[in-house]
Amino acid sequence: MKLKHWFSAGALVLGSLTTLASCNAESGPQSKKPHQAIKTENSQPIIWIGDFNNFDDAVALMLIAKDPRYTLELAVIEDSFNTVAHGANTVYNILEWLGNNDTQVIRGAYFSTEEVSYGANGKASVPPVIDDKAVLGREDYQLPNSSDFSTGTWNLERRNAMGINLYGQYVPGPWRDNGSTLYGTDHLIPRAKQDHYRYKGNNGVSFNFEMAEDIILETLDNLEQSPVVFNTGKLTTLARVLGKANEEQLAKIDRVIMMGGGFENYQPFTADHEAACSGDKSRNLGGNIFSHPSFGCDSDFSTHQEFNILLDPLSAQWAFDALSENKIETYLVPTNSTDMAKVQGSTIEALAQRRATPEACYTSQLLSSIREFEGGDFQGNGDFAMDAVIRLWDIIAALVLLEPETLEMDLVPGFIAVDQLNVGLADSMTPYDPITFDPTVGKTTFAESGEGLAVNVVMGINHDAARTVMIERLRDRFNSARKGPRCRAKLH
Repeated sequence: MKLKHWFSAGALVLGSLTTLASCNAESGPQSKKPHQAIKTENSQPIIWIGDFNNFDDAVALMLIAKDPRYTLELAVIEDSFNTVAHGANTVYNILEWLGNNDTQVIRGAYFSTEEVSYGANGKASVPPVIDDKAVLGREDYQLPNSSDFSTGTWNLERRNAMGINLYGQYVPGPWRDNGSTLYGTDHLIPRAKQDHYRYKGNNGVSFNFEMAEDIILETLDNLEQSPVVFNTGKLTTLARVLGKANEEQLAKIDRVIMMGGGFENYQPFTADHEAACSGDKSRNLGGNIFSHPSFGCDSDFSTHQEFNILLDPLSAQWAFDALSENKIETYLVPTNSTDMAKVQGSTIEALAQRRATPEACYTSQLLSSIREFEGGDFQGNGDFAMDAVIRLWDIIAALVLLEPETLEMDLVPGFIAVDQLNVGLADSMTPYDPITFDPTVGKTTFAESGEGLAVNVVMGINHDAARTVMIERLRDRFNSARKGPRCRAKLH
């Protein structure tokens, strides 16, 4: 497949600009003004929609924040197993730490009419779902109200509002807690000090409500350059943006890169693959739901699904269709690319080698903390964390943006189909367990045909190259942090 010109640009050698960085350093260590990362004159804007709930989000954010070719204009925080406020403040802290001082951070889309009456971006004085900003003559895409079970096409994530915590079902408490605190290391990242780098949250009725998609579209209108839309969470907000955008706004999107999905019968999700759990890859058919080894290889849990797609399969299908129909260049990074992108002991040590940057030292400690949490050399049967747990999910998506040639990507173009929830969950024997009721809900496959431009699925990458370039970029002193944790001793 012929790749566009942005692939042929090659990897940027950040270190070559170190001299320029030193000339623009702060006047002295006592300066109260936060340092400013150096960006090229025509740096491309990024609109990032994600949940920012785990280590891979944090490291991906560091990588993109350091690159002078891109400027993060807007970060949209989706609901996940940590709070939106916690995710937003983590974003603020990392961005200011790395000299990115002008990013707007907002909460992602809500799920139904009653949930957007009061919200983190303000209060609605009129019904906000059907609003006058919708495109005339076209139905405004919104999530269905899932209190109506008769259709069976409701948003799985909506169940949180009904007191049923899907995250609690699919991710055990210790993993939720440690993911949201970056495995007990988030305190090592200096806190943002700028007044506007604080998540204000819900201020009651003191200001006007704005829906996330309207803020995103307003940002799109105001940008002089066409942005990259980078999506590393569920597709709720992106679907709303695509549904409400007019033709001019849709044409302004340069490309979309997203992490999500997993495809059965493609490597490594084949029965004879060497990475198969106990030699039986039939238990892991392209996803990361319940594929955590703590559940055991003999688990009956489905693993067809990947989190970002599972949590809102209806919006996912709508978004894939809209991207293709509007001929927006799209790259999907599924678990096929990330399942073998593992952290190794040598990764932790390489990050912490002499003359490491603060962000490299921090990442080394972060990955080491995950390893310690998972038990290290687990009962003498191998390194549990590194063999079975730590994956570079969103980090790989970031490298698809930053280092496409280095990754040696195997691109498979196609139209994406997302399995929707079967009708009848509410009256079933498992009304609070949609996966048991419908084991393939949220599964991604290639449709036989489609309309418009096919999605480029990044079905495979060079995993060694991905690890190496991640380490090199975090250790590069160009646009590095000015302060932060020191590196620990070698891994034991």
